[in-house]
Amino acid sequence: MQKLPIAAVFVCTVASCFAQLTPEQKTTDFLAIAGLYDKEYAPYNWKVQAFGYDMLKLSPWLVQVNASTDDLSFYDICVRYVASLNDFHDEFVLPSYYEAFLPFTVDIYDGKVLVDAIDTNALDPKTYPFAVGDELVSVDGTSAATWIANLGPYAVNGRGNPVSRNRLAAATILDRYQGWYTYANKVKYGDVATVVINTQKGTSTFKISWETIGIPLTAEGPVPDPSTTSIHVTAALRSAVRTPIRQSSRAAADTWALANRAMSRRVAQPATGREASARKLRDLGYLHPDHLVAGSIDPFGAMDPLFNPPPGFKLRLGAASTDNFVSGTFPVGDATVGFIRIPTFEPNDENAALQQFQGEIAYFQRNTSGLVIDVMGNGGGDICYTNNMLQFLFPAPFQSMGFSLRATEQWFLYFEGQLLDAVFGGAPNSVIQQYATLLSEVQQALSQNRGMTPPVPLCSYTLTYPPATDQKGNNLAYSKPILLLTNNFTGSAAETFSATLQDGNRATVYGERTSGGGGNVVEFGANAGPYGEGTVRVTQSLEVRRHNITTPGLPSAPYIENIGVYPDIIGNYQTKDNLVNGGTTFVSGFSAAIARLIGHE
Repeated sequence: MQKLPIAAVFVCTVASCFAQLTPEQKTTDFLAIAGLYDKEYAPYNWKVQAFGYDMLKLSPWLVQVNASTDDLSFYDICVRYVASLNDFHDEFVLPSYYEAFLPFTVDIYDGKVLVDAIDTNALDPKTYPFAVGDELVSVDGTSAATWIANLGPYAVNGRGNPVSRNRLAAATILDRYQGWYTYANKVKYGDVATVVINTQKGTSTFKISWETIGIPLTAEGPVPDPSTTSIHVTAALRSAVRTPIRQSSRAAADTWALANRAMSRRVAQPATGREASARKLRDLGYLHPDHLVAGSIDPFGAMDPLFNPPPGFKLRLGAASTDNFVSGTFPVGDATVGFIRIPTFEPNDENAALQQFQGEIAYFQRNTSGLVIDVMGNGGGDICYTNNMLQFLFPAPFQSMGFSLRATEQWFLYFEGQLLDAVFGGAPNSVIQQYATLLSEVQQALSQNRGMTPPVPLCSYTLTYPPATDQKGNNLAYSKPILLLTNNFTGSAAETFSATLQDGNRATVYGERTSGGGGNVVEFGANAGPYGEGTVRVTQSLEVRRHNITTPGLPSAPYIENIGVYPDIIGNYQTKDNLVNGGTTFVSGFSAAIARLIGHE
């Protein structure tokens, strides 16, 4: 996982070390987590069908909880319980910012764990003569393959797709953030790792010191159990709970942009009251590394493309700090093709981003024969913003993705609020009636045991969207061929974007199977257990496509969850050739693909 070196690292020798939780407190917290998933988690039946995993069979987990000897072992049980869902969105996050890392990064290329970035300020090439493209063999006597297998439960944002999971597990070998990896505290500042690397001159062993950020968590603060009665966990209680950075090299990145610019992150517009609650329910995004990352690039949301620009590329957007996209044009034969990278679907200012996107689409419509859209490593964001972007790419009405909701009072209030807005906003009776129907579907599902709604829209009263138009009704959508670039870090709302274009026969998808994150996700803090102070994220809906998708190793189903979006044309970026040559082969592949689409082979 390529990252840039950080400017400074602070070192703390005092650990966050307090008294351990009592057995009763650990049981209380674990049952709270299980109850939360029982109430809120939408893909429950799908996980039983796809993996044979029933999250409500708690006996084995409670045995582990009761046998845990300290807080970290308990936290780890919580992490592995949620990880067992094999969900892109869902994780248990420890209350810690501590991070230990080595000053180089790795990823999987051609099935091998290869070095893809080195902080030469920390590792002098004369003393550490290994290079990008060399293979990581082992760390501290454990092979890279064994590390990957052991670190799979901690591969946050990767568990929906086994390829994504293994890539993020490989990154965790060298970058251990305790919020996600329970036992990061075992590594202290100045500890020396024994690293074996296959270099161009043979296998070499290096001694490399770990760097750290923050204070390690070792235990929770003491809190007495309620004195009125002791919590006794019986077999009956246990059974009753059932019903309750990426780039091949910085040189490649620097060829895209001419100035430093701030990367788009979360939506910055203020939202209060019901508006804030509604926005929370529309989140289809990955878990941001909410800590001081050991570098400035994570695998999701990087502004620059992974690869060097195509030959003859002319930059339009990407150099200014206000740019939300990297865009430009490049020649394909005697034709001109547009290119735009969408790094995220949660920009700082949605309105400004949409205006910028509209301007680029207008330019491309006038001046290009086809368009390449890059959503590789796009971790998702706001589903409503995503649908607004799609309106500029469909010149005729199109169908957006519907969401089958795990019905709760929270969803009832969401749709009740939309109905009230329509009534008091003077909406046509037909629109009011459609909102009333949606509310009725949620109400009906609420009356059922773990009821699920049929696929419903989250941002409108209908799943059908018109193309973007100006005030005079003129069509603003791009009407020419589109090639969409994806990889296995294309996630969540970016998968919505990809699936909508693919299902509507509006784009040819080029690249790799996406992350497999198909639903909205909500973060819960105190509800995840009052004593441990951990956080969980819960998928509350299942995104439903127009037809069943067949994926090796999974049942055929109309879901994005785990299945992801399969490319129409396979283009594997994760090769050593692409790593060391700035993605030249990958660029040639998608250039040839867009040439075929526009008839300029």
